[in-house]
Amino acid sequence: MTGERRRVWNEETQRWEDTGASGDAAPPPPPLPPLPGHLPYVPETPTVPTVPAPPVPAAGGGRALWWKVVAAAVVLGLGAGYGVLKLMGEDDGDGHDRAPTAATAPPSEDGVPMDGDTGAGAPSSESASPSPSESAGTLPAGYHQVEDPAGYALAVPDGWERSERDTGVFYATKGDRNLLQIFVITEGDLTPYEAVRQSSKNLGSQQPGYEEVSLDRGAAPEGASPAVGEDTARLVYAYDSEKLGTRKQGVEYAFTAADGKKYALVAAGPLDDWAMTRESAETALAHWATGASLD
Repeated sequence: MTGERRRVWNEETQRWEDTGASGDAAPPPPPLPPLPGHLPYVPETPTVPTVPAPPVPAAGGGRALWWKVVAAAVVLGLGAGYGVLKLMGEDDGDGHDRAPTAATAPPSEDGVPMDGDTGAGAPSSESASPSPSESAGTLPAGYHQVEDPAGYALAVPDGWERSERDTGVFYATKGDRNLLQIFVITEGDLTPYEAVRQSSKNLGSQQPGYEEVSLDRGAAPEGASPAVGEDTARLVYAYDSEKLGTRKQGVEYAFTAADGKKYALVAAGPLDDWAMTRESAETALAHWATGASLD
């Protein structure tokens, strides 16, 4: 039949092919293009570019500045607050936690470093003995005047022992039930009144049942030595002593002495001994001497 198509085996191409009406095999398809010499590189894990996080805006226009102020306040608080005020060693040294330097010895219940289980601040192994003064003048019964190796003279009760601790010089009875504490205020720009006011704030945050009885400027006791000077301040306070299990009352005098140094003198004891505590502070200052006044 004309135009009939049929399939024949092509020996050259080794496959079946349709033939046209003339019986000729259809032309073979063009060959496939050759493969490239190498395939393009495709990374297994696509690299995602890192986009830096945008800076956090300062909320309210001042969050960053606020944090800087807080950080500065913490630094100042650690340096000045501790270096200035050795507030309350009254159960373990029974003075204030105010250091003559910026030392950061761990405070006890009342602020003075503990010495084992004795409840007293650790005395210095090189603590020098005071010398009796030859110009003591008239002293109440039960007192004697000493020239302390720290560079000043004062009157102290008979039988009270001297020790040197991180928080100053102490004259105290056994266990620090009654004591005197003396130290230098090293912050030059701190006035005596500011010193005792800060003491009261620190005590209020540290001692249970704390009460600020009085806070006064220019309150040197009557009969104080001229060497005490007129730039003075006084804090009277009370609190519940957990160590002694009794209410304690103390007085702190801060003053700029005749030698130009700022000193603090603390007297403390049980509330029932308040008359003796006050007398020990007033007598100490009545016979206070420093610098040229020691001669």
